[in-house]
Amino acid sequence: MKTRVGFIILVISLQLVGYGQDALQDNRAEVHALVTQIYSEVSGEGLEAVNWDKVREFFQEDAVIILRTSRDETKQFTVDQFIQDFKDFYQSPRVRGIGFKEEVVGIESRIYHEMAWIGVVYSATILNTEPVSQKGIDFWLLTRTGEGWKVVAVTNEVIPADGELPAWVDAQIE
Repeated sequence: MKTRVGFIILVISLQLVGYGQDALQDNRAEVHALVTQIYSEVSGEGLEAVNWDKVREFFQEDAVIILRTSRDETKQFTVDQFIQDFKDFYQSPRVRGIGFKEEVVGIESRIYHEMAWIGVVYSATILNTEPVSQKGIDFWLLTRTGEGWKVVAVTNEVIPADGELPAWVDAQIE
């Protein structure tokens, strides 16, 4: 009898472990898709092409955004300040009427229950210019709410032209 009970406990435990792995994979796909969509949403052929209300929906209202603003400085933004900074960028002479595109070129994540960390290497390009792009790294923190996954914080770093990509980025994308 003890053997049969032990066997049943073992089978149930293995099923729970398998279920946990499936849930983790589902969460990973979900957070990767969400973060990748943010890059897509802030990209457009002009200021009017971006739905800023949709961009705002990805973030908790009090999210903290810290961006590299120059070689030696970073700046902290609220969600509204972050969106306004993007709007101002779209109005700059080098982007106005041309557009801008950001795309994910490498992604890594760690998820634990209702929180996630996502590291993204991205490429940013002003459209219709020589194929010169700038690479950067964003670290995203997300939490799952009743509305789904939401960004609670993001930090940014620019990768210098001669800088190395992190080891977790697939070498094929360099």
